[in-house]
Amino acid sequence: MANKVQGEGDFDAARRYNDETSKFVKDKAKKGESLEGSAKDAVDGLTPAEKDALQHAKSAGQDKRDADLLRKLEKDR
Repeated sequence: MANKVQGEGDFDAARRYNDETSKFVKDKAKKGESLEGSAKDAVDGLTPAEKDALQHAKSAGQDKRDADLLRKLEKDR
């Protein structure tokens, strides 16, 4: 397997994403479907997946505590 150094980005993944996005848009256009979203479809609250993710997210207090601990450890080195 050849070494695929890609620098700042994954060109293969970007190409696949662009191909799939173009295919999606062309399929929608062929069917005559709109690509625009609707404000009526938007929800004011969080989805169940978003609520679950927030339960696992750090609070701002934890981030501050971690930053303070890292500063102390760096100082004590």
